[in-house]
Parts: sequence; structure tokens; C-alpha cells
Amino acid sequence: MNTTWAWRSREPAKNPPDPNYPYGIALDVSLGAAAVCDVVLDYPAPGVGTWIITCEVCGYTAAVTAAGRADDPTKVRLPCKPREPADG
Repeated sequence: MNTTWAWRSREPAKNPPDPNYPYGIALDVSLGAAAVCDVVLDYPAPGVGTWIITCEVCGYTAAVTAAGRADDPTKVRLPCKPREPADG
């Protein structure tokens, strides 16, 4: 997996963190897929922005926002797309 951080702002987040997630949140965007991959993110995020997560095997890409706060995502579960068979 390849993770890239895209800054939105270097200013601190304006809203307080969600008190329901004082140690971050694990996100699941797999939609119940049978095959999944888990990606651990830097926690907390460096600031306000977006993690771009790309699977180097199947090419699946997800974007996850963060704000450099306690309620930032700690990991993301992604679906594993089946690879198309090569012609031949």
C-alpha cells in the first residue's frame, strides 16, 4: 500500500475532536468485501488534510480526511479488487 498525505491547511483544526473517539477511529470502507487489506496510518495526522491510499497490487484508491486531532483515523480497511486475467 502507498499512503500519501495531501495538506489542506497548516492551520490547526477549528472544531474540537469527537469525544467518542479519544484514541482515533478505525475506518472500514470495504463494503463487506471477502478480501480486504488494512492500512495503518500515522496518528495523529500531521494536520488538516487527506490521506490518499493506493493499493500497488490492484490499484484501488481511497481518500480519507483527517485533522491532526485525537479522533483522526488510525487505520483503514480497503476492499481488494480482483485482478483481471491477462490475455493470452
